[in-house]
Amino acid sequence: MAIIKQAARQTLGQLIGANNPVVTVPDDSQRQYSWTKKEVDVYWSDIEKFKDGRDVGKESSAEYFIGPVVTITAEKMSGRALLDGQQRLTTSTILLAAIRDTLWQTNSPEAKLSANNIQRDYIARKSGRKEPMEYFLVLSLFDRDFFRDYIQTWNENTGECARTEALTRPSHQLIKEAYDNLCNKVQSRLQRFPDDEDRLDYLDSLRECLINGLVFVEIQTPTSSDANEVFETINSRGKDLSTVDLVRNFLMEKSVGPHEKERVNNAWRSLLDDFQRREDIEKFLRHFWVSKHGDVKSHSLYVTIRKNLTEHFDRRPQTYSVGNFSAKLENAASRYADLISQNTGVPDFDAALAEVKVLSADALYPLFLAASEASPYDEMVDLAKAALSYYVRWTVVGTRESTLLEENIFGLAKDLSNGLASLDDAVKQVVGWIPDDDAFYVAFRDASIPKQAQSRYLLSKLEQSMRVAADISDEFALGGNKVHVENIYPAKPDAGLKLEDHDNWVSRLGNLTLLTGRRDRSNSNLPYPEKEPAYDGSSMLVSSRTQVGALWDFGASRWRVEGIVERQERLARIALDVWPSGIGERA
Repeated sequence: MAIIKQAARQTLGQLIGANNPVVTVPDDSQRQYSWTKKEVDVYWSDIEKFKDGRDVGKESSAEYFIGPVVTITAEKMSGRALLDGQQRLTTSTILLAAIRDTLWQTNSPEAKLSANNIQRDYIARKSGRKEPMEYFLVLSLFDRDFFRDYIQTWNENTGECARTEALTRPSHQLIKEAYDNLCNKVQSRLQRFPDDEDRLDYLDSLRECLINGLVFVEIQTPTSSDANEVFETINSRGKDLSTVDLVRNFLMEKSVGPHEKERVNNAWRSLLDDFQRREDIEKFLRHFWVSKHGDVKSHSLYVTIRKNLTEHFDRRPQTYSVGNFSAKLENAASRYADLISQNTGVPDFDAALAEVKVLSADALYPLFLAASEASPYDEMVDLAKAALSYYVRWTVVGTRESTLLEENIFGLAKDLSNGLASLDDAVKQVVGWIPDDDAFYVAFRDASIPKQAQSRYLLSKLEQSMRVAADISDEFALGGNKVHVENIYPAKPDAGLKLEDHDNWVSRLGNLTLLTGRRDRSNSNLPYPEKEPAYDGSSMLVSSRTQVGALWDFGASRWRVEGIVERQERLARIALDVWPSGIGERA
């Protein structure tokens, strides 16, 4: 059980500021800034409501409790190491900076003095001309320099921060976006006050609300292990987005000496530098673990990792260390970044990976990650083609139970990682799972695809195949934005032309096609004769050469469900070659 020295009520002004111990986010225990516009908007909305209630003397708005923070505090209380609460304290400091900069821009001596006071009292100051800058909130190594450059190191003569640091990580961009967002919100609120005095009063009142009204509960612990235990208890209950941070904290806790801690930090630098979005890091961590150990759900990932690695790290003599795991993680991160960005340098493999992305076929990534550990990318093309055929035939068109596909793929990835299967074995295994041509033809012939991304993908691949067969050399980009999916029989037809079983026919593949340019909904809902020139004259072969006209009965002036069936059977025959049941059969 964790030891807690005390849990004390603290205002923002008692946590950060010139008269308080500096709050430092340890390099070995905390994540980078991660609040998006959504979280910042909620934060601002709460502050606004709190301030409005406080201004009218509402008793329930005397204080605004914003949550707990977890710190490691020494006996002499010379500093605080922050384990939990970074996002809230960082965002509060950003809002103070936004108030500071807004005050300065009003260009009055009183406002500039207030801006300088906010800077010196709650953000950063120099105790002497030749003394180094003292920062009241010190972020971890991932964000420290950028946060100082963009928010904290402020010139009292010019009213500006240097802002010369490059935005090299997603967290840097989020810091900038949070600052811009909060500046805009403060400026927008000021528009309600035509008088400069009223504006200054509002800004001063907002500052006072933050400093004296924003309340935390600081949970002080004596050691990092105690703080980590409290941090995990607070953050691991149903909060998937904290998994990466919890794993890093766990690795730091299990590290033996500074060398292993640095090894963990190096791995995390790679994760932050290789991926553009935090969601990609979360996804990578799960897929990395799945590729080694088989399926595990996101909500139980951290508990599973901790239990498994603890058994290894605590074993004596130790055969697998924090350093070993961190090195594997760092190596895999680089390869995973290649996979999700389609940047392997092998055109055929990158094309297959582009299809995986369009289909959101994330279940295939653990297999490719496992294979890439021992095989070069140019040898993985057949595996990617087989996996795509399996995914399309089984899930997209066949609409079979995806759980079985994931079970097969994840188990095979585990066998590859553990040396129980070779790359050739893996290809043969996947090919053996692909539904045969008869089953696929029947499934495709009857398929209804309401999801726009999937129908666009299927039609685009058919279009590519038809162009190759027709010896048309101009390229057609899969997933490009120059074409759209069109319902031949309209999604909203005139009442007199509506088919009896409308919902069963409108999303059938035989009723869908591609047209160039942006979709015109009014034209899409016209009777066929008024749309016929668009199909006959289309550069899309899937529109001009697949019997689109069979969907209309010119004699009776009505739509033909028989035409949808006939056209879909034609497309199904082409599909057999586009997504083959074997290897080396692709069109």
